[in-house]
Amino acid sequence: MYPILFSYKFINIGSYGLLLGLSFYLAFLLTERELLLRGKDPELAYKLLLVIIPSAIVGAKIFHILENMGEFISNPMGMIFSGAGLSVYGGFLLAFLLSMIIIRKSGESILDIFDIASPSMALAYGVGRLACHASGDGCYGIATSSFLGMAYPNGIVPTSMTVFPTPLLESMFSFIVFIVIMKLRKREMPAGKLFFIYLLLNGIPRFMVEFIRLNPVVVFGLTQAQLIALFFIITALIGLVLVEKRAQRAA
Repeated sequence: MYPILFSYKFINIGSYGLLLGLSFYLAFLLTERELLLRGKDPELAYKLLLVIIPSAIVGAKIFHILENMGEFISNPMGMIFSGAGLSVYGGFLLAFLLSMIIIRKSGESILDIFDIASPSMALAYGVGRLACHASGDGCYGIATSSFLGMAYPNGIVPTSMTVFPTPLLESMFSFIVFIVIMKLRKREMPAGKLFFIYLLLNGIPRFMVEFIRLNPVVVFGLTQAQLIALFFIITALIGLVLVEKRAQRAA
């Protein structure tokens, strides 16, 4: 792993920050392109980017603290200002909520824009998980002797034990979802259907991967991330039923 790619005097360029920035940039470019293809104002991509970057980072940090409250109590300042230690789902949720406000103010349909942005979400999530893997930030899986096992001796949170590389697995799943969503977007669908498909395809692998991760159990034998993933899955299934019923009524 390479948490620090290169240094110049007192400036360190880390793999986590670089890949995280790349995930935002690629998502922005793709969203701008998709808006243009759908005849929408590409300026909306800039407005969303300005909200999503800070809200995603703040949300990711807050949820990471909630997941690791014991560590936060023992070293609050170190945890707050650490470059790593970000919960992807936390960032996703806060950015998602604030994006709804921006879209509503723009006069566009929230479901239409979420459909347009679904490929960008999948791409950004995949690159974002690569950031966790490349930096070795500690969001590993449980120990394993299988062929999937990897060690992170040079990570931000080092381990010489072979563990499931869960960030890498999630990244691979997300890139597959990205390809699927890019193909599905060419089909005629009712507003919201593509987004709910993405939400479902995002939630299922995350729910399953959590069984081989080290996150603490919160309730019913499930981790915080599993509860969020389960919420995504249920919301997606309900959403798919509702948009289909609305489309049938309109027909």
